[in-house]
Amino acid sequence: MLPKDDLLANQDEENLPTDKPKSTQKKLFRPWLILVGIAVVSCFGGVFSAFLLTATPLQNSKSSRLPNSRDITSMMSATIDKPVNILVLGIDNSGHPHKNQFTPAEALAGNSDTMLLVRLIPQTHQVNILSIPRDTQVQIPGRGVDKINDANVIGGAKLAAQTVSNSLGNVPIDRYMRLDTEGFIQLVDAIGGVEVTVPKKMDYVDHTQKLEIHLASGRQKLSGQHLQEYIRFRHDDLGDIGRVQRQQQVLKAILSELLQPATIGHVPELLQVVKNNVDTDLSVGEILALTQFLTHIDRQHVNMVMLPGRFSTKQEFRLSYWIENPQAAATMLAQYFDIHTPASTLPKSNLSFKQIKLAVLNATDNADQTSKTFALLRKQGFENIYLSKHEIDNTYNTSQTQIIAQQGNIEAAKAVQQALGVGQVQV
Repeated sequence: MLPKDDLLANQDEENLPTDKPKSTQKKLFRPWLILVGIAVVSCFGGVFSAFLLTATPLQNSKSSRLPNSRDITSMMSATIDKPVNILVLGIDNSGHPHKNQFTPAEALAGNSDTMLLVRLIPQTHQVNILSIPRDTQVQIPGRGVDKINDANVIGGAKLAAQTVSNSLGNVPIDRYMRLDTEGFIQLVDAIGGVEVTVPKKMDYVDHTQKLEIHLASGRQKLSGQHLQEYIRFRHDDLGDIGRVQRQQQVLKAILSELLQPATIGHVPELLQVVKNNVDTDLSVGEILALTQFLTHIDRQHVNMVMLPGRFSTKQEFRLSYWIENPQAAATMLAQYFDIHTPASTLPKSNLSFKQIKLAVLNATDNADQTSKTFALLRKQGFENIYLSKHEIDNTYNTSQTQIIAQQGNIEAAKAVQQALGVGQVQV
């Protein structure tokens, strides 16, 4: 593919003290912004940041400590010297008839509309973020087969973390963070809104969830309410996966907005929002260590991937699920989370060009490039190709061809790169 074209390569589709440190707040400003940008995702992502030093999180208690979590006080006393995994949950309570009467505990007791597993790697200054679709089929301990977003409703952060760990090769989860719908809306409003590209006109009404979406297409700045509507929109062919894609788009946009110099004027509002809406079991020392680590993070070192899988069929299950692809997931977990599953326990899988799904986005002014790219890919043996009409988001570098392994399948992305003879692989 020629410069400025994008290809998506997819295969199968404790308690914090309340004392406020007075001397550190100014120093922590820049890393705090980076932490917010990484942790706040989609409609209800979480927030990692040193501004938690200003208040006790909503439900932070000894009883909320995650099961089997590692003691990270030594590795995070001043700086992070070992990889750390943090589960970020965005809780959906927007459709609840009594949402304006919630206690803090009730506000965080809903379905996890967003689930992110974030890995911080000090040796390489990397941050790896795994998006887990809310409809992923899992075994919830004590419940049985269900959608992964129900785990928080049934057993809170503990059960959600246990379910995620069990489903991902027993990956260790050291800490958690939770943010509810209203917290996300207030956070976005506190920074004056976020600019994104809405790829198409969006109209959708769901009276049961009290959800009414009416958005025009094009580049625009959205308020917190409209941004969460944009992310929650599911009335398209990709359903929940389209939502995950928008989560990742919004993550980049929020990070870009938070790093603007003008954001410094919004610090008081941001502090108040986080004080009222964030729940975490991170200690003060751990937050300081996270802040120190993220001071040195470049956006190019942030990798965002999605749990590989496919949609279930009506013949398989009554409910619609996202079915994990064990082989692809094992490869991704080994690469991004250092979890190695014995090959003998995995189904055999040989990468075939026919299996790789490609979405071609033409970012040039020459429409002929699309047909040329199609012809070249088909000649090389790729068959599952379609033209995406989505607008190119300005967070991507379109000065050269981008080959994006959206589900973290680097092998598939490199196969496309080799076939084209051009392009930069990204995750």
